[in-house]
Amino acid sequence: MTTEGFTGPDDSQSGSAAIARDRFWMTMLPHVAGILIVLATVAWLSPSPQPTDQAMVEHVGQGVINPGCADLNCFRILVPAAVESFPGPSLPRWRAYAVVMNAAAAVATGWLALELGLPAAAITLTVWLSALGAGSFATVYHPYNADSFVLFLAPVITVLLLRQRMFAAAVVSTIGIFAKEFAAAPIYIAAAASALQHRWRECGRRAALAVAVTLVWVALQLTLMRLFNYSYNANPSSQPLAGGYLRLWLAHVTPAQAVFALFGTFGAVHLLLPFGWRLAPPLLRHLAVGSIPALVAFVLVATPERALWNFFFLAVPIGALALATLPAGLAAAFVVLFAMANLRIGAQVPGVPASRYALLATLLIATAAAWRSWRTEAIG
Repeated sequence: MTTEGFTGPDDSQSGSAAIARDRFWMTMLPHVAGILIVLATVAWLSPSPQPTDQAMVEHVGQGVINPGCADLNCFRILVPAAVESFPGPSLPRWRAYAVVMNAAAAVATGWLALELGLPAAAITLTVWLSALGAGSFATVYHPYNADSFVLFLAPVITVLLLRQRMFAAAVVSTIGIFAKEFAAAPIYIAAAASALQHRWRECGRRAALAVAVTLVWVALQLTLMRLFNYSYNANPSSQPLAGGYLRLWLAHVTPAQAVFALFGTFGAVHLLLPFGWRLAPPLLRHLAVGSIPALVAFVLVATPERALWNFFFLAVPIGALALATLPAGLAAAFVVLFAMANLRIGAQVPGVPASRYALLATLLIATAAAWRSWRTEAIG
């Protein structure tokens, strides 16, 4: 990995932000190629997922509208309909979709980091850490869901909102909720960030847009229920007042397993977050704080570690800021070890060293980055 080649936007010079964007997209090409190779290798090495939603997701995609469908996946029609329209064996086809979408999500998060004004090294690290995270590998291992697509949409919608392209953000988010409801979350997060900045008019516009997209999602649910007899079939995610999926999850894991599952989501990046926070631009901080209500809501209705990774597009750039204070070679070593740990945590690849060894090494490097970033902030 190289960390030269592009910089964050400099609003003090006319046109420099556009130049920085052009430079970013040009220099991303070798990174995209590398990420696609790595993710394709992970897809090839990963065993068949167990358990799997394959049968239901294929049923949804092949029929699109299936009267009497009784599963939460029945309502998430966009991705199955698209993927099932392509030829070829099921697992390779779905894993190809996951590989492409996770690579796109990583680049989109780098784009968001650029728009937020992060330095070049942090942007490059953001892209690679996003692509090689446990959540990315997990969706390659188990691709039968809309997660990869929505993980791509989240940073894209956020960038559109930051650039005041409200109509485009509304269109993308509305399309996204036909895949999964999380597609509306970035608009709520952006609205909360505007409130934290006391930009009330902007907050009102974004909140109205978020409500409008949510109403489209509600209309979709009601239409499928009333006209085609769809149901959630008592899925715990549809019962938040009864504890949602969180209650079921807590009933099936020990405290130690719960802690490791949550820690494994971002691994040693967790250690980097408070130090990257000190270096983060105010807007990134506001977005991160504004995401807390959405995070709480999705932890309640989904597997907590899976819900936590949904917010990678805000967490990873913060961690990357701290990691970028290290020499490039040491930061690259962290990325490689981070990926090695996630081969077991996310991709479930057998025959590779246990994740604890790579995790320990990344924690040591993260400790050095934490110290370096603290010194950088103190001196600055």
